[in-house]
Amino acid sequence: MPLSTPGRAESDARPLRALLRRPLAVGLAALTAVALTTVGLAVVVLTLLGERVDRANGLLSALQDGHIAMLNQETGLRGFLVTREARFLEPYYKGAADLAQADATLIELGGDDDALAGTLAELQAAEERFITGWVQPVLTRQPAIGDTVALAELLSRDKSLFDAYREVEQEARVLVEEQRREAMNLQRVVVVTGAALSLAVAGIVAVAFRRANRKLAETLLPPTQRVRDTLAALAAGDVERRVTESGPAELRDIAGDINVLGQALHDRNTLVAAREEELVAARDDAERAGQAKTAFLATMSHEIRTPLNAVLGLTDLLLTTELTAEQRSHLETVASSGDALLMLINDILDFSKIEAGELDLEQAPFQLDDVVYDVAQLLAPQAAGKGLDLLVDIPGDGGWRVVGDSARLRQIVINLVGNAVKFTSSGQVVVVLTGVGDVDGTLLCRLSVIDTGIGIDPEQQGRLFRSFSQGDASITRSYGGTGLGLAISQRIAHAMGGAIAVYSDPGAGSTFTVSVRLALAPAAPESDASTDLVGRRLLVVDDNVTNLRIVEHQLERFGAGAVLVESGEEALGLIDAGERFDACLLDLHMPGMDGEELAARLRAQPASAGTPLVLLSSSTVLHASGPTPFDARLHKPVRPARLLETLLSVLRTGGGPGAEAAGGPGPRPRGERLSVLVAEDHEVNAHLIGLYLQQLGHACERVSNGQEAVEAVQRSAYDVVLMDAQMPVMGGVDATTAIRQLSIVQPRIVAVTASVLASDRTAFLRAGADEFLTKPVRLATLDATLRRFAPAGRSAAGPAPSAPALPVPRRGEAADGVLDGETVEELRDLGEDAFAHLYGTYADGLPGTLAALAAAARAGAWSEDDERSVPRLAHRLKGSSAAMGASRMAELCQLLQTGAGATSELDRALTQLQEEGVRVQAAVTALLGAAH
Repeated sequence: MPLSTPGRAESDARPLRALLRRPLAVGLAALTAVALTTVGLAVVVLTLLGERVDRANGLLSALQDGHIAMLNQETGLRGFLVTREARFLEPYYKGAADLAQADATLIELGGDDDALAGTLAELQAAEERFITGWVQPVLTRQPAIGDTVALAELLSRDKSLFDAYREVEQEARVLVEEQRREAMNLQRVVVVTGAALSLAVAGIVAVAFRRANRKLAETLLPPTQRVRDTLAALAAGDVERRVTESGPAELRDIAGDINVLGQALHDRNTLVAAREEELVAARDDAERAGQAKTAFLATMSHEIRTPLNAVLGLTDLLLTTELTAEQRSHLETVASSGDALLMLINDILDFSKIEAGELDLEQAPFQLDDVVYDVAQLLAPQAAGKGLDLLVDIPGDGGWRVVGDSARLRQIVINLVGNAVKFTSSGQVVVVLTGVGDVDGTLLCRLSVIDTGIGIDPEQQGRLFRSFSQGDASITRSYGGTGLGLAISQRIAHAMGGAIAVYSDPGAGSTFTVSVRLALAPAAPESDASTDLVGRRLLVVDDNVTNLRIVEHQLERFGAGAVLVESGEEALGLIDAGERFDACLLDLHMPGMDGEELAARLRAQPASAGTPLVLLSSSTVLHASGPTPFDARLHKPVRPARLLETLLSVLRTGGGPGAEAAGGPGPRPRGERLSVLVAEDHEVNAHLIGLYLQQLGHACERVSNGQEAVEAVQRSAYDVVLMDAQMPVMGGVDATTAIRQLSIVQPRIVAVTASVLASDRTAFLRAGADEFLTKPVRLATLDATLRRFAPAGRSAAGPAPSAPALPVPRRGEAADGVLDGETVEELRDLGEDAFAHLYGTYADGLPGTLAALAAAARAGAWSEDDERSVPRLAHRLKGSSAAMGASRMAELCQLLQTGAGATSELDRALTQLQEEGVRVQAAVTALLGAAH
């Protein structure tokens, strides 16, 4: 930057107001100059040149008027000569008057013009000659009528004199027009000259203004830019930057303030840097301590799990052998203690993972209501053992398909419901799920767990969500537990953007409410709501008012009418009064008269002997010494779909003890059969789907890979193709694409896969699939899907209800939590032989699959293209495990399926999978032993 001279610097230091005056003065001068030029030009044009033009126009007008007056005189006299009528003299007299006025105007306008004076004098002389030489003689004496010679002579003289006048008048006109043209040209020249002068003045003013503006810019812009650059540098962290104080006084003051700010930032950064070094050192120490704690906990967990696995596994195996009652009691105590220890280890690891900030939440679509019902059914035996009613209240009209981490949400629900059952000795535990949709596509979910337990004092509620803390020490001694469950659940809820709140009255129970906001997932295809219960009248008997309300809502959703009573005596009173019902739902445990006694008395009355009876029970074991009076049995909490299936079955078969309702629907009529192709490479899954289709009355064939499926649809016509995703030779997506490109009658294609990822669903739908089902596929879900593909006019039969006649395994016969109870019950609906064959095939193939997985992991086989790789083997095992109800094993397989190489986490998953395999093997063995 060039150095400024002292004079220039002093001028630049003037206030900004003074610097702005010069451009303003130049602008005012320019405006004044242009205004004066415009006014002078207007004066010249309007006063001087305009007057000359107006005089010329007046002369031309007077010449024209004089010419017209001469013509009027001539015309009038000619008419008078010809006709000798006095009326023709009127134009003459008017013309004479007009000519005198025109001549006066010519003299007035052109008398001072020397150039026109002579011409105007000649014009007046010509007019005088015309008047004296022709007009006056004609007026004095006219030739005799008929004297054509004299008339011709007069007319000839008239022409001669008038032509002479015309020549002079034309010369005068030409002269005046010439003067007017010269005046107008001069006027034009003046205007152009004035405009040029104005432009010149404007140009000069513009140059002056530009110079003044440039000088102002040179004075303001450099110091302003330096101020801006310095501020930008300070904002970017360059606190050493300073600005030169230059320019107007105001900018100098701003520069001084910026320099003060820069120094302050420099001092602050020095202090912050010192503090940051201390914090970094403290953070590193904390991270090292956290890593050491996590590593210690992981190591201890592994070391504890290894012997604990042997303890639990061998205990489960021993429970399947012949034991005395005392031995079985001791072993069941060992098993329950081992489960408690395993839960403690899991809680500690979860807490450690949360503390270390390593809690990762999965984002996948799932059914929120299914999670709640699964947890309720998992804990139902525990509640029944204490004589509690475990009820679930979920609105049937809500859309519960959401996106989130279902496993972590399930963990919260298990903890809340488990605590409610633990701390409730009598009464009930009710799980209520509500949801409010938002315009942003999310669902605010509130899940409340309401119990009638011991309650919590207000001063103790603040300690509930602290780690290793319960209400007070007496609770820990009385009920056990580590106090980690609620702390972990609260942390998980916070990670999901929600929270857990508690409301409690000591001695009156508690209500824990978890609120989370989840994104809504696209609704899964569902069959139309059944209308088979519309108009049906059902009697519901239960002493629990809450359960009555829940069942009433479920029945109203299906279009049925419900009559609610709270005792057996009231039910019998309605029957005696002549009331008739299509079916009755009876609670098992009621004061005074229980469900079994009420059922026996209803069977004994002719009016209700044939009415279908459905038992609602919280107990997992039905003690019956003889034939049961019930057509079907449902465990609380009852899923709406399960309730509908059971009622449809007992109503369809007509009811009565031992009726066909217990065994499921019969084959479909021949006209309703669908031809189904099952593309599935896994033997257990394929056999299960085949049994489902046989149960539903459909014809099916099976192929083992996608290429065979493509060839099969070319050979034969199928109504539906059930397409697995991952198969050897050709996968399901590629096979679907190939089928859609064939020139055949296209079948409906239903994707059947264990994956829950939205990307897999999208890939299948883009390939041309009509539906997407997630393994394990339930009978009701498959039937509902196939119903939509049945030709118009076909009425599909409903899925099979529960089978109460088969024994239900007791605790120890199938390890709690190993196999899903609902899946086991649904597979029992297929019949004893099919049930035994499915679980037997699965158990026989399980050791070989686990061994192949271990071998593939040791060999480092992680490629998706290799059929013997860990992901592909895990995918196949996941599908069959989910179908058999081994949900924990399916979850471990899902983790292995997503792996791309050996990691510590996947190694732990492999170890846990082998351990879970032992538990599943023992559970299946016990299940098959109990069935036989």
